[in-house]
Amino acid sequence: MVKRLHETPRSWRGSVARGGDTILLPSSRRPPVGLASGERTDGVTAHHTYPRDKESQGPLPDSAAGDRGAADPAAVLTAVRDDIRQTLRIGWTEPALEALFEHPAFFTAGWSAVRPNVGRTFVSLAKSMRDDAASTVRSLVASAHLRDRVRPHLSDEELRRVEEVARAAHLGMPKIQVVVHALYRAARRERIPGTGREEPPIRRGVPDWQRWMSTDPLPEAARSALDEATQTLALPPLSTPLRLFARWPQALSSLCDALRSPAFQDKWKVGVRRLRRLAVGGIRNLPHPIDLQWSVLGERGLSEPERLQIVEVLAAHDASMATRTMVAAFAWHALGAPQMGLEG
Repeated sequence: MVKRLHETPRSWRGSVARGGDTILLPSSRRPPVGLASGERTDGVTAHHTYPRDKESQGPLPDSAAGDRGAADPAAVLTAVRDDIRQTLRIGWTEPALEALFEHPAFFTAGWSAVRPNVGRTFVSLAKSMRDDAASTVRSLVASAHLRDRVRPHLSDEELRRVEEVARAAHLGMPKIQVVVHALYRAARRERIPGTGREEPPIRRGVPDWQRWMSTDPLPEAARSALDEATQTLALPPLSTPLRLFARWPQALSSLCDALRSPAFQDKWKVGVRRLRRLAVGGIRNLPHPIDLQWSVLGERGLSEPERLQIVEVLAAHDASMATRTMVAAFAWHALGAPQMGLEG
Protein backbone atom coordinates (compact mmCIF):
# COMPACT_ATOMS: atom_id res chain seq x y z
CA MET A 1 0.00 0.00 0.00
CA VAL A 2 1.31 3.43 -0.89
CA LYS A 3 1.63 5.80 2.02
CA ARG A 4 0.19 9.20 1.19
CA LEU A 5 0.33 12.58 2.84
CA HIS A 6 -3.38 13.01 2.04
CA GLU A 7 -5.83 12.13 -0.69
CA THR A 8 -5.28 13.58 -4.15
CA PRO A 9 -7.90 16.32 -4.77
CA ARG A 10 -10.44 15.27 -7.38
CA SER A 11 -10.05 18.57 -9.27
CA TRP A 12 -6.69 17.36 -10.61
CA ARG A 13 -8.47 14.69 -12.61
CA GLY A 14 -8.90 15.96 -16.13
CA SER A 15 -7.98 19.55 -15.28
CA VAL A 16 -5.11 19.80 -17.77
CA ALA A 17 -5.80 20.44 -21.44
CA ARG A 18 -5.05 17.36 -23.51
CA GLY A 19 -3.06 17.20 -26.71
CA GLY A 20 -5.31 17.70 -29.69
CA ASP A 21 -8.00 19.63 -27.78
CA THR A 22 -9.47 22.60 -29.60
CA ILE A 23 -9.45 25.69 -27.37
CA LEU A 24 -11.38 28.81 -28.34
CA LEU A 25 -11.45 32.20 -26.73
CA PRO A 26 -14.97 33.35 -25.84
CA SER A 27 -14.45 36.53 -27.85
CA SER A 28 -12.27 37.27 -30.86
CA ARG A 29 -12.09 40.97 -30.09
CA ARG A 30 -8.51 42.01 -29.52
CA PRO A 31 -7.98 44.50 -26.67
CA PRO A 32 -6.48 47.83 -27.69
CA VAL A 33 -2.72 48.13 -27.57
CA GLY A 34 -2.67 51.73 -26.40
CA LEU A 35 -3.03 51.79 -22.62
CA ALA A 36 -2.62 55.47 -21.93
CA SER A 37 -6.04 55.67 -20.28
CA GLY A 38 -5.33 52.66 -18.09
CA GLU A 39 -8.44 50.85 -19.34
CA ARG A 40 -8.59 47.62 -21.33
CA THR A 41 -11.47 45.61 -22.66
CA ASP A 42 -10.17 42.15 -21.78
CA GLY A 43 -11.27 42.02 -18.15
CA VAL A 44 -8.35 43.71 -16.40
CA THR A 45 -7.35 47.21 -15.51
CA ALA A 46 -3.94 48.14 -16.91
CA HIS A 47 -1.45 49.88 -14.65
CA HIS A 48 1.65 51.68 -15.86
CA THR A 49 4.74 49.85 -14.71
CA TYR A 50 7.83 51.18 -16.46
CA PRO A 51 8.72 52.01 -20.06
CA ARG A 52 9.12 48.72 -21.90
CA ASP A 53 11.95 47.90 -24.22
CA LYS A 54 13.08 44.82 -26.09
CA GLU A 55 15.61 43.85 -23.43
CA SER A 56 13.24 44.01 -20.47
CA GLN A 57 9.57 43.22 -20.22
CA GLY A 58 8.78 43.45 -23.92
CA PRO A 59 5.33 43.99 -25.38
CA LEU A 60 2.19 42.41 -24.04
CA PRO A 61 1.57 39.01 -25.64
CA ASP A 62 -1.34 40.17 -27.80
CA SER A 63 0.32 43.31 -29.17
CA ALA A 64 2.28 41.64 -31.94
CA ALA A 65 -0.75 41.61 -34.18
CA GLY A 66 -0.80 45.40 -34.23
CA ASP A 67 -3.87 46.69 -36.03
CA ARG A 68 -4.12 43.83 -38.50
CA GLY A 69 -7.42 42.63 -37.10
CA ALA A 70 -8.57 40.02 -34.62
CA ALA A 71 -5.99 37.49 -33.49
CA ASP A 72 -6.57 33.77 -33.79
CA PRO A 73 -7.77 32.50 -30.35
CA ALA A 74 -5.44 29.50 -30.27
CA ALA A 75 -2.54 31.73 -31.32
CA VAL A 76 -3.31 34.13 -28.47
CA LEU A 77 -3.22 31.27 -25.95
CA THR A 78 0.10 30.09 -27.38
CA ALA A 79 1.49 33.62 -27.20
CA VAL A 80 0.40 34.02 -23.57
CA ARG A 81 1.91 30.66 -22.67
CA ASP A 82 5.22 31.66 -24.28
CA ASP A 83 5.10 35.06 -22.57
CA ILE A 84 4.79 33.33 -19.19
CA ARG A 85 7.89 31.26 -19.96
CA GLN A 86 9.81 34.36 -21.07
CA THR A 87 8.69 36.48 -18.12
CA LEU A 88 9.29 33.84 -15.44
CA ARG A 89 12.44 32.64 -17.25
CA ILE A 90 11.51 28.95 -17.24
CA GLY A 91 12.24 26.56 -20.08
CA TRP A 92 9.10 24.42 -19.72
CA THR A 93 5.35 24.94 -19.91
CA GLU A 94 4.13 24.73 -16.32
CA PRO A 95 1.26 22.20 -15.87
CA ALA A 96 -0.29 24.22 -13.01
CA LEU A 97 -0.81 27.11 -15.44
CA GLU A 98 -1.58 24.91 -18.43
CA ALA A 99 -4.58 23.65 -16.43
CA LEU A 100 -6.15 27.05 -17.14
CA PHE A 101 -6.09 26.55 -20.91
CA GLU A 102 -9.65 25.26 -20.63
CA HIS A 103 -10.60 28.71 -19.31
CA PRO A 104 -8.97 31.08 -21.82
CA ALA A 105 -10.82 34.27 -20.82
CA PHE A 106 -9.61 33.94 -17.23
CA PHE A 107 -6.17 32.70 -18.26
CA THR A 108 -5.39 35.68 -20.48
CA ALA A 109 -6.94 38.29 -18.16
CA GLY A 110 -5.38 36.78 -15.03
CA TRP A 111 -1.88 36.69 -16.51
CA SER A 112 -2.27 40.25 -17.84
CA ALA A 113 -3.01 41.36 -14.26
CA VAL A 114 -0.17 39.40 -12.66
CA ARG A 115 2.48 40.12 -15.29
CA PRO A 116 3.30 43.78 -14.36
CA ASN A 117 4.20 42.57 -10.86
CA VAL A 118 7.05 40.36 -12.05
CA GLY A 119 9.76 42.79 -11.06
CA ARG A 120 12.33 43.37 -8.35
CA THR A 121 9.95 42.72 -5.43
CA PHE A 122 8.67 39.53 -7.07
CA VAL A 123 12.19 38.22 -7.70
CA SER A 124 13.22 39.08 -4.13
CA LEU A 125 10.20 37.20 -2.76
CA ALA A 126 10.99 34.16 -4.90
CA LYS A 127 14.61 34.20 -3.73
CA SER A 128 13.61 34.36 -0.05
CA MET A 129 11.30 31.37 -0.57
CA ARG A 130 14.01 29.49 -2.43
CA ASP A 131 16.55 30.15 0.31
CA ASP A 132 14.08 29.13 3.01
CA ALA A 133 13.33 25.83 1.25
CA ALA A 134 17.04 25.13 0.76
CA SER A 135 17.71 25.81 4.42
CA THR A 136 14.96 23.37 5.44
CA VAL A 137 16.12 20.45 3.27
CA ARG A 138 19.81 20.88 4.05
CA SER A 139 19.56 18.72 7.17
CA LEU A 140 17.26 16.17 5.52
CA VAL A 141 19.62 14.88 2.84
CA ALA A 142 23.38 14.77 2.39
CA SER A 143 24.67 17.08 -0.34
CA ALA A 144 25.46 15.19 -3.57
CA HIS A 145 23.75 12.05 -2.22
CA LEU A 146 21.58 11.73 -5.31
CA ARG A 147 24.39 12.58 -7.72
CA ASP A 148 26.50 9.76 -6.32
CA ARG A 149 23.62 7.31 -6.78
CA VAL A 150 22.86 8.17 -10.41
CA ARG A 151 26.41 8.75 -11.67
CA PRO A 152 27.02 5.04 -12.57
CA HIS A 153 23.86 5.03 -14.72
CA LEU A 154 24.33 8.27 -16.66
CA SER A 155 26.87 9.67 -19.08
CA ASP A 156 28.68 12.88 -18.18
CA GLU A 157 26.38 14.81 -20.53
CA GLU A 158 23.24 13.26 -19.01
CA LEU A 159 24.45 14.02 -15.51
CA ARG A 160 25.06 17.64 -16.51
CA ARG A 161 21.52 17.86 -17.87
CA VAL A 162 20.08 16.38 -14.68
CA GLU A 163 21.93 19.00 -12.65
CA GLU A 164 20.61 21.73 -14.97
CA VAL A 165 17.04 20.50 -14.40
CA ALA A 166 17.57 20.62 -10.64
CA ARG A 167 18.96 24.13 -10.87
CA ALA A 168 16.14 25.33 -13.16
CA ALA A 169 13.41 23.84 -10.97
CA HIS A 170 14.94 25.33 -7.83
CA LEU A 171 14.98 28.74 -9.52
CA GLY A 172 11.54 28.46 -11.08
CA MET A 173 9.24 26.76 -8.60
CA PRO A 174 9.04 29.66 -6.08
CA LYS A 175 8.10 32.02 -8.93
CA ILE A 176 5.41 29.64 -10.13
CA GLN A 177 4.13 29.22 -6.57
CA VAL A 178 3.63 32.99 -6.23
CA VAL A 179 1.89 33.26 -9.62
CA VAL A 180 -0.46 30.35 -8.90
CA HIS A 181 -1.37 31.81 -5.52
CA ALA A 182 -2.03 35.24 -7.04
CA LEU A 183 -4.28 33.70 -9.71
CA TYR A 184 -6.09 31.68 -7.06
CA ARG A 185 -6.78 34.82 -5.05
CA ALA A 186 -7.92 36.62 -8.21
CA ALA A 187 -10.29 33.77 -9.11
CA ARG A 188 -11.86 34.09 -5.67
CA ARG A 189 -12.57 37.77 -6.46
CA GLU A 190 -10.04 38.90 -3.85
CA ARG A 191 -8.41 42.19 -4.73
CA ILE A 192 -4.67 42.48 -4.17
CA PRO A 193 -4.23 46.25 -3.80
CA GLY A 194 -0.53 46.67 -4.61
CA THR A 195 1.83 49.10 -2.95
CA GLY A 196 1.89 51.62 -5.79
CA ARG A 197 5.68 51.63 -6.00
CA GLU A 198 7.24 51.86 -9.44
CA GLU A 199 9.96 49.35 -10.25
CA PRO A 200 12.45 49.25 -13.13
CA PRO A 201 12.20 46.42 -15.66
CA ILE A 202 14.01 43.18 -14.96
CA ARG A 203 15.80 40.69 -17.14
CA ARG A 204 13.47 38.67 -19.33
CA GLY A 205 13.79 35.61 -21.57
CA VAL A 206 14.41 31.88 -21.13
CA PRO A 207 18.11 31.35 -20.33
CA ASP A 208 20.03 29.53 -23.06
CA TRP A 209 20.87 26.63 -20.75
CA GLN A 210 17.14 25.95 -20.18
CA ARG A 211 15.93 26.06 -23.77
CA TRP A 212 16.08 22.29 -24.23
CA MET A 213 13.71 21.64 -21.29
CA SER A 214 10.42 21.55 -23.16
CA THR A 215 8.31 18.60 -22.10
CA ASP A 216 8.95 15.34 -23.95
CA PRO A 217 6.63 12.31 -24.03
CA LEU A 218 6.81 10.50 -20.71
CA PRO A 219 9.13 7.46 -20.97
CA GLU A 220 7.28 4.27 -20.10
CA ALA A 221 10.12 3.24 -17.77
CA ALA A 222 9.51 6.37 -15.65
CA ARG A 223 5.71 6.21 -15.50
CA SER A 224 5.32 3.95 -12.48
CA ALA A 225 7.90 5.85 -10.40
CA LEU A 226 6.29 9.19 -11.31
CA ASP A 227 2.78 7.94 -10.53
CA GLU A 228 3.84 6.54 -7.17
CA ALA A 229 5.77 9.69 -6.23
CA THR A 230 2.92 12.06 -7.09
CA GLN A 231 0.47 9.91 -5.11
CA THR A 232 2.79 9.63 -2.14
CA LEU A 233 3.41 13.39 -2.02
CA ALA A 234 -0.23 14.20 -2.90
CA LEU A 235 0.83 16.13 -6.00
CA PRO A 236 -1.09 16.57 -9.27
CA PRO A 237 -0.22 14.13 -12.06
CA LEU A 238 2.84 15.06 -14.14
CA SER A 239 3.93 17.67 -11.60
CA THR A 240 7.01 19.81 -11.93
CA PRO A 241 9.73 19.24 -10.81
CA LEU A 242 9.32 15.45 -10.87
CA ARG A 243 8.13 15.51 -14.48
CA LEU A 244 11.32 17.28 -15.58
CA PHE A 245 13.43 14.36 -14.30
CA ALA A 246 11.30 11.74 -16.05
CA ARG A 247 13.44 11.62 -19.21
CA TRP A 248 16.04 9.84 -17.03
CA PRO A 249 14.06 7.07 -15.28
CA GLN A 250 16.99 6.12 -13.05
CA ALA A 251 17.37 9.70 -11.81
CA LEU A 252 13.63 10.02 -11.18
CA SER A 253 13.47 6.69 -9.36
CA SER A 254 16.48 7.60 -7.21
CA LEU A 255 14.97 10.99 -6.36
CA CYS A 256 11.66 9.39 -5.38
CA ASP A 257 13.45 6.88 -3.16
CA ALA A 258 15.44 9.67 -1.51
CA LEU A 259 12.22 11.60 -0.77
CA ARG A 260 10.38 8.76 0.96
CA SER A 261 11.55 9.49 4.49
CA PRO A 262 12.19 13.26 4.52
CA ALA A 263 8.75 14.14 3.09
CA PHE A 264 7.07 12.70 6.19
CA GLN A 265 9.29 14.33 8.78
CA ASP A 266 7.99 17.18 10.92
CA LYS A 267 10.74 19.53 9.71
CA TRP A 268 9.57 19.05 6.11
CA LYS A 269 5.95 19.75 7.04
CA VAL A 270 6.94 22.88 8.96
CA GLY A 271 8.95 24.05 5.97
CA VAL A 272 5.97 23.55 3.64
CA ARG A 273 3.72 25.62 5.93
CA ARG A 274 6.33 28.36 6.13
CA LEU A 275 6.61 28.56 2.33
CA ARG A 276 2.84 28.98 2.11
CA ARG A 277 2.95 31.84 4.61
CA LEU A 278 5.77 33.51 2.70
CA ALA A 279 3.74 33.43 -0.53
CA VAL A 280 0.56 34.67 1.15
CA GLY A 281 2.36 37.52 2.89
CA GLY A 282 4.67 38.32 0.00
CA ILE A 283 2.03 39.12 -2.59
CA ARG A 284 0.84 41.99 -0.38
CA ASN A 285 4.11 43.72 -1.21
CA LEU A 286 3.76 43.48 -4.99
CA PRO A 287 3.58 46.92 -6.60
CA HIS A 288 0.48 46.74 -8.82
CA PRO A 289 -3.13 45.80 -8.12
CA ILE A 290 -4.46 42.43 -9.23
CA ASP A 291 -8.14 43.08 -9.71
CA LEU A 292 -10.11 41.50 -12.55
CA GLN A 293 -13.12 43.21 -14.15
CA TRP A 294 -15.64 40.45 -13.72
CA SER A 295 -18.44 42.21 -15.61
CA VAL A 296 -16.24 42.39 -18.71
CA LEU A 297 -15.17 38.77 -18.32
CA GLY A 298 -18.85 37.86 -18.05
CA GLU A 299 -19.49 39.59 -21.36
CA ARG A 300 -16.74 37.49 -22.86
CA GLY A 301 -18.47 34.30 -21.77
CA LEU A 302 -17.03 33.57 -18.30
CA SER A 303 -19.96 32.34 -16.21
CA GLU A 304 -20.16 32.04 -12.43
CA PRO A 305 -20.15 28.20 -12.55
CA GLU A 306 -16.99 28.36 -14.66
CA ARG A 307 -15.39 30.76 -12.18
CA LEU A 308 -16.13 28.33 -9.36
CA GLN A 309 -14.58 25.54 -11.40
CA ILE A 310 -11.46 27.67 -11.88
CA VAL A 311 -11.32 28.28 -8.13
CA GLU A 312 -11.45 24.53 -7.51
CA VAL A 313 -8.68 23.80 -10.03
CA LEU A 314 -6.42 26.55 -8.67
CA ALA A 315 -7.13 25.64 -5.05
CA ALA A 316 -5.83 22.12 -5.70
CA HIS A 317 -2.68 23.38 -7.40
CA ASP A 318 -2.13 26.14 -4.84
CA ALA A 319 -2.32 23.57 -2.03
CA SER A 320 0.49 21.54 -3.62
CA MET A 321 2.83 24.33 -4.71
CA ALA A 322 4.79 24.65 -1.46
CA THR A 323 5.50 20.91 -1.48
CA ARG A 324 6.71 21.17 -5.07
CA THR A 325 9.00 24.07 -4.16
CA MET A 326 10.41 21.89 -1.37
CA VAL A 327 10.92 18.95 -3.76
CA ALA A 328 12.82 21.24 -6.12
CA ALA A 329 15.06 22.45 -3.30
CA PHE A 330 15.60 18.87 -2.13
CA ALA A 331 16.63 17.68 -5.60
CA TRP A 332 18.96 20.65 -6.06
CA HIS A 333 20.71 20.00 -2.73
CA ALA A 334 20.82 16.21 -3.24
CA LEU A 335 22.56 16.73 -6.60
CA GLY A 336 25.35 18.72 -5.00
CA ALA A 337 23.73 22.19 -5.08
CA PRO A 338 24.69 23.19 -8.65
CA GLN A 339 25.74 26.82 -8.77
CA MET A 340 22.74 29.12 -9.24
CA GLY A 341 24.45 31.96 -11.12
CA LEU A 342 22.54 35.20 -11.77
CA GLU A 343 19.47 33.77 -13.48
CA GLY A 344 17.05 34.31 -10.57
